[in-house]
Amino acid sequence: MLAATKICPRWFVPGDVDGFFALFFSGFPDLLLIAGLAPLCGFPPSMVATRILPGVALSILAGNIFYSWQAHRLAESSGRADVTAIPFGVNAPTIFAYIFLIMLPVYERTHDSDLAWQAGVFASFLSGIVQTAGAFCTDWLRRHTPRAALLCPLAGIAMAFLCLGFVLRIFQTPELALLPAIVVLAIFSARVRLPFRIPGGLVCIVTGAILAAFLKWAHFYHLPEISSSIKPGMYLPHPINLVKFLRQSEGWKFLSIILPMSTLDTIVSLQVLESVQVAGDDYPTMPSLVVNGLATLAAALFGSPFPTSLYFGHMAHKGLGARAGYSIMSGAATMLMCLSGLVVPFLRIVPLEVVAMIVVWFGLLTVAQAFTEIPRSHAIAVAFGLIPMLASWAIGLIDLALQKGGSNLWNGAPHFGDELPIYGLIALSQGALLISMIWAATIALMLDRRLLHAAAWLLAAAALSCLGLIHAFRITARGIETVIGLFAAPSFALSYLAGAIFLVVFHFYVARPETIVEPGDIF
Repeated sequence: MLAATKICPRWFVPGDVDGFFALFFSGFPDLLLIAGLAPLCGFPPSMVATRILPGVALSILAGNIFYSWQAHRLAESSGRADVTAIPFGVNAPTIFAYIFLIMLPVYERTHDSDLAWQAGVFASFLSGIVQTAGAFCTDWLRRHTPRAALLCPLAGIAMAFLCLGFVLRIFQTPELALLPAIVVLAIFSARVRLPFRIPGGLVCIVTGAILAAFLKWAHFYHLPEISSSIKPGMYLPHPINLVKFLRQSEGWKFLSIILPMSTLDTIVSLQVLESVQVAGDDYPTMPSLVVNGLATLAAALFGSPFPTSLYFGHMAHKGLGARAGYSIMSGAATMLMCLSGLVVPFLRIVPLEVVAMIVVWFGLLTVAQAFTEIPRSHAIAVAFGLIPMLASWAIGLIDLALQKGGSNLWNGAPHFGDELPIYGLIALSQGALLISMIWAATIALMLDRRLLHAAAWLLAAAALSCLGLIHAFRITARGIETVIGLFAAPSFALSYLAGAIFLVVFHFYVARPETIVEPGDIF
């Protein structure tokens, strides 16, 4: 009898080149986001180029090497030559969450960019711990939480900070941003393969670079020039004194953002693994999630405040013929861009407004997913769950407008009166991620007449309000401050408790058969 021939898979195949371009140019706008938005938190270009981006690069390269090795090993053990590595990179929604909900508020309140950076690194470190631990228990939470509650917080971030913020950038500079936006929408919407398999993101970047150069030549360019003293070189990552960061009190004030965001990131990674399994590559769950968490920890230990994540799109890369090598190629190219100091000066050639629609597109996909991947009856729950993140975005605009006008919320809030319920906006913005999840879950469960489960979520809301993790705040001359402590938001805590008691009582009424009616009998 002839012995079975053992397949020896190759590390690199021609399809890896196509996969590399697709993965790299889907992640490259994230690097531009970091470089473009970091100045909002007071970070000088030198900090971005020498401290933050090297940490980002290290985490991305380490993760991509593992997932490439994992794909090669699965190909060897299964005897298949069509195994594709899981795409991996920086978590785009978390970039916005940590900048606009953690680091920017710290900087606006203290005007200390170093303290804002420390708060972000602390958040990334804690996120890595939660992601690593979540590899062992997150599946239970995913199975016992309505999908609307899992998708809604991410959709809220996408709508408020990815879509609204960048759509305004596009329409503020139509001469520069509108044409690249239309190019991106056309290519991504049509879902066609371009000649030579050119990635749509690359077409957008090249179009924007040519347009920006022409507008500068014609003196129609109205955006401020990106000033950067960073010269191309080699900026290696180096570890930080994390104990100092943990001792700072600023990071601990944002647990209501860090904990749910990192939990949701882990759940999203779990959903990515499910889509990978559907595509035919059955990777073990625990090591895949653990390495993602360890990569986030590595990012924090080397100065990056931005967690990593598994990416959707595995099926697309498999369709391009990518296998294991494209992951290493993308990680190495990202490492080269970050360590060479080229990302920040690149904004002079391709302003952030050029890639704005790429960001908006992925934000819209996230919002659409929240409505399409749930039971149809739960759409109301998702719609309501978007409101807290929109409130968080709105309160940021109001605060900025007051500051630009020479005032602040401390002086301006009492004058809004009934025309603008400013205190309601602030209350919704405090712990907006948790509030979004709680209300989406509660409404979805009430729509399913699972009133006892809904009551349990309201009891959780009462406990979180009591501890100050949601709704609790005070306005000072330095801005909005979170209040952590026992009975921090007693009005909300007691109201949620009363609501939970009502749902328990209402459960026994609804359980009577004669109370069930058709929707048309009520509305």
